[in-house]
Amino acid sequence: MSSAPKHSKGPSKSVKKTFRADDGLEIVGEVCGRGDAALVFLHGWCGDREYWKYQVEEFAADYRVVALDQAGHGESGKGRKAWTADGLAGDVEAVVKALALKRVILVGHSMGGPIALLAAKRMPGTVVAVIGVDTLWNAELKLPEEVTKPILDGVEKDFKAALRTMFDGVFPEKADDELKKWLQTKAEGQDPKMALALMRDLCGLDTRKLLTEAKVPVRCINSAGGYKFFTPTAVETNKKYADFGAVPIDGVGHHLMLERPDAFNCKLREVLKEFATKK
Repeated sequence: MSSAPKHSKGPSKSVKKTFRADDGLEIVGEVCGRGDAALVFLHGWCGDREYWKYQVEEFAADYRVVALDQAGHGESGKGRKAWTADGLAGDVEAVVKALALKRVILVGHSMGGPIALLAAKRMPGTVVAVIGVDTLWNAELKLPEEVTKPILDGVEKDFKAALRTMFDGVFPEKADDELKKWLQTKAEGQDPKMALALMRDLCGLDTRKLLTEAKVPVRCINSAGGYKFFTPTAVETNKKYADFGAVPIDGVGHHLMLERPDAFNCKLREVLKEFATKK
C-alpha cells in the first residue's frame, strides 16, 4: 500500500473495460475514479497495465484514471498486421473518445513516452500535458545503426535471452529480485514478432519532431542514475523543442513507479499540481 497522501473522498475500485480500436482490435483497460481531468497511464515495451498497480486507485480520488493494456500486450488484442507506435497512439485516441474524456494528461513509461506524444498530436485541446516516466531523455540522442542493429538482431534471434540482457541492465545493483523476475516473466509472455516490430519502429522515431508536434507541456519523472543502461535527462536540450521539465528520483532503475511507488506517487502529485487549474 502506498503511503502517498490520502484524500477524504475515499477509495475507488477499478473496473475492467474493453474498447475497440479503429481497426476493430480489442483494447483492454482499467477505469476508475472521478474528477474533471483524466490520467491515462501507458506502460512500456512488453509490459501491461499492471505496471501501474500502485497508481491506479491511488490517484482515483482526484482524477478519472485509465490504465491500458496497449495493443499486442496483456489482455488486449494481438491480431494486428502492422505494429507501430503511431498505431498504439491511435488506440489511445479511440479510448479517450469512447470514454468522452475532455481534459487528459497522458502518463507514459519508457515506450509509453513517445506514444503519449504521438497521441497528444492527435488530440489537440484534449490532451493538456504529457508526463514521461524514465523516458524522453535526450531529444537529440540518436543511436547509430551499429548500436541498434545488434540489439534488434538479438531480439529476433533469441527473444528471451535478449530480454534477460535488457533486464540485467535496467535495474540498480541492489534490485528487488522478485520484482525483476515478475517483470521479466511478464515480458517473456509477449509475442516476439510484435515486440520486434515495435522496437524497430521506435528506433526510427525522431524525438525532436515528437516533442515539437505534440504542442503540450512535457514533464518527466526519471531515474537519477545507477543502472547500466541509464541515460541522463538533457533538460536544456529538450527545452529547444517543447515546454519541458524533469524531476529525478534517486536509488531507482528504469521501473521507478514499481521500485519505489511511494516516492514516485509523491513526485507525480507534485508534477500534476502544475496542471490542476489550467484550462
